[in-house]
Amino acid sequence: MLVHLSQTIGAHTAGLSGAADLLGFALTRALRLPLALPYAVRTFLLAWLTNAALKLAPAMGGPRLSVDENERDARGSFGTGRANARRRCASSAPAALEASAPRIYVDLTDVLCHAIWHDTCAGIPRVQLEIATRLFSMNPAVCLFGLHRKKWCELGALLKEADGDIDKAFALLKETFSDFKFSREGVRRLITRRRRRLPIPHHASMPDVKAQDSLFIGGAFWLNKGIADLCERTAANSANLIVLFHDLIPLSMPAFTGHDFSRQYREALRLPAHFVVTTELNRSELKRARREIDQSPARTCSSVVPLADEFPGSERNERAGLASPRLAILEGRDFVLCVGTIEIRKNHHALLGVWNELAEERGAALPKLVVAGRRGWKAEATLMQLEALAQGGPVVFIEAPTDDELRWLYASCLFTAFPSFFEGWGLPVGESFWFGKPCAASNSKSIAPVARDLCVSFSPHHREDMKEALQRLLNPSTRRLFQRRIEAAPLRRWSEVATDIETLIAERRPVSDPLTARAEVSPLESSAA
Repeated sequence: MLVHLSQTIGAHTAGLSGAADLLGFALTRALRLPLALPYAVRTFLLAWLTNAALKLAPAMGGPRLSVDENERDARGSFGTGRANARRRCASSAPAALEASAPRIYVDLTDVLCHAIWHDTCAGIPRVQLEIATRLFSMNPAVCLFGLHRKKWCELGALLKEADGDIDKAFALLKETFSDFKFSREGVRRLITRRRRRLPIPHHASMPDVKAQDSLFIGGAFWLNKGIADLCERTAANSANLIVLFHDLIPLSMPAFTGHDFSRQYREALRLPAHFVVTTELNRSELKRARREIDQSPARTCSSVVPLADEFPGSERNERAGLASPRLAILEGRDFVLCVGTIEIRKNHHALLGVWNELAEERGAALPKLVVAGRRGWKAEATLMQLEALAQGGPVVFIEAPTDDELRWLYASCLFTAFPSFFEGWGLPVGESFWFGKPCAASNSKSIAPVARDLCVSFSPHHREDMKEALQRLLNPSTRRLFQRRIEAAPLRRWSEVATDIETLIAERRPVSDPLTARAEVSPLESSAA
């Protein structure tokens, strides 16, 4: 039975779903097992059968699918895996880095964890992948890593395989690090992972970031004790520690977060790091937060690096391609787009209420409002409202859109709406510009750096103001006016963001004074209302 199964897997080079179906069938029929086995038993037996079949496949003429070094602990120093991966992946690969050469370590633990739990990459994890991908392609001294189950995993080969495709990089992270599940998709991922044989060295100990090296942290490292310990050791070694804070919301607006992260945030702000923020507002909030932690006149060293307008993998003003099956209902129809996780801070509730009012006034002449995003936190009432309006009403809900779907939505919409109360940056506003589409955006101070004078602005606290802004952009002549402004405006690419970060790493800019006070303090008041 295993021989037959191995031959079949070898024949299914492209048809992985067929192999998955066959595995499930073979398990129940060939071993004469009842279908109602407990889940744990079925999972164990299917995993065993799959591994056995994969090992037999080469002997029966199929491709080599065996377990490789990517599932074993690596020997040698952290970072040497990149040279090995490059030798496997490219004929023009550079020689292995000298042990004494300065290295740039880039942490992707936050992205790795996000990939395990989510199917699409958005928000801060996307920003991290964009920056890491470009740093990795620009500088051979870059070593990408993530902490998973107490193992420090080198991720360079994975991003090399993705070849600049952020969606593919995210999918590879999910495929490589997700637990096996007893399902067609679970078996497909297992077979594909073995087929790729990506060399992903695992290390029991954390990277040894020496004094001449740099460590760049771009995600929520303060939630992971292992990464927090690495930051402290890096600082103790007098290495170059650079930390990107996307926002100070857990301190400045804790009501908008799903959990109370204020203690972890304050601990992170104590580090002697060079802090990177995306706006001058975030820099002032950062300095204010550190003053609240330690009343002494400690020095805070920071740099502002604006994020990009570019939508990954798309040319500026790219036209819409083919719509996915679930977007087919929008083909040939006018619609307005709102992109963002459905959470209390994004203010969807007000937008939906205003759009419903417009539908009552304008009837069938009003375009659909398409809300595209994942389900978030503290938004139960909004989700109920959204689902009600999507039942034959003026709203369409596209949950957890892929990059290809977002690309089509941006390219096909009349304009976009962004009603958020507060942002670290506001990626959907710039992405709207990238496709040449005007945006009705909140006039929050936190969004102003990306909105510039290219938006019709409104107060997120006043529905009439929001309604007036939307009505302005429903007018074709007003849209054309803003489209001409957008066409004439310089827009920022992700390669520019990566270059700015690489520059400040190379310059080894001064680090902030460490803070010693650990006393709990009251949350900062918002300065962005």
